[in-house]
Amino acid sequence: MARPLNDRTPAPLLLGGPAGAPPGGGALLGLRSLLQGTSKPKEPASCLTSRDTPSPVDPDTVEVLMTFEPDPADLALSSIPGHETFDPRRHRFSEEELKPQPIMKKARKIQVPEEQKDEKYWSRRYKNNEAAKRSRDARRLKENQISVRAAFLEKENALLRQEVVAVRQELSHYRAVLSRYQAQHGAL
Repeated sequence: MARPLNDRTPAPLLLGGPAGAPPGGGALLGLRSLLQGTSKPKEPASCLTSRDTPSPVDPDTVEVLMTFEPDPADLALSSIPGHETFDPRRHRFSEEELKPQPIMKKARKIQVPEEQKDEKYWSRRYKNNEAAKRSRDARRLKENQISVRAAFLEKENALLRQEVVAVRQELSHYRAVLSRYQAQHGAL
C-alpha cells in the first residue's frame, strides 16, 4: 500500500566525489558524517540529487535478450495461411484460450436408410464434413501455436533463472563488500 506523499520519509541523497577520487571513498565518509550531523557535505550542491522512486515497469514491455529460432515448419503450422506469421515472442493467449476443453461424448451414430438419402441429406452431410474439417484445422492450429509459444517461454524462463542466479551472486558479493566496509569504518 502506498503511503501518502506528505507521510513519506525524506529521499536519500546521492553524493558524488570529486573527479579522480576513489569510487565511494569520500562520498561514503561524507554521507556517514552528514547522517550523524557532525559535518556538512563538502561536495558542491550541483552533485546532490534527490533519488525518486522508480516508476513501476510493465512486464509486457520488458524484452529478454535471447536467441530463439523456432523450426520454420513449426511456424508454418502455427500460422494462418495468407496472414502474418505467428510470432511466439509477441503473441499472448487469453485465459479463455488456455482453459482445458471438456471432453465431449460423441453422439451415437444413427444409420440413415438408403431410400432417405436424398439431395438435402447429401448437402447437409457435405456442409457438416466441411465444418468438422475447419474445426479440426482450427484446433490443430491453436495447439501448434501453444506448443511453439511454450517452447519460447521455457527457453526464456531458463534464461531468466540464470539471470536471477547471477544477480543473487552479485548481491551477495556487494553485501560482503558492504559488511567489510562497515567492519573497517563503522556502520553507515
